[in-house]
Amino acid sequence: MGKGVSIQCDECGYSATLFEGVGIRTKDFEAFIKALNEKDREFIGYIINKGTTEEVIYQNAYGKCDRCEDLATINYIKIKYDKDKTFTLDNKCHVCEGIYKPITLEEVEESSCPICNNKRFNSFMTMDWN
Repeated sequence: MGKGVSIQCDECGYSATLFEGVGIRTKDFEAFIKALNEKDREFIGYIINKGTTEEVIYQNAYGKCDRCEDLATINYIKIKYDKDKTFTLDNKCHVCEGIYKPITLEEVEESSCPICNNKRFNSFMTMDWN
């Protein structure tokens, strides 16, 4: 089960629909990582197969680019392994190739439009999804 939000800026027309959580089709970790690129899948497989994995957290998450502030749904994966190591999946921005950082719904609500810098989104709708 997850949550989603649809946002739109009336100033410039920017819009996005973002999701967080894990749905029915991706509740299994193997199904979730199928959408990743081969390099990331191979490295995650290497970590998991080492047998020293302590914790695996994965879900869709709200993301904000650290450069251009674009908003998107990202694949969030955090794996703790080898007692003191942590792998976190980097998600490249499709606009500027910066890195999307996970943010909360409240941070989405407080975000400025990444195109025109309008201080608030004029249309904001939340939803639940499976």
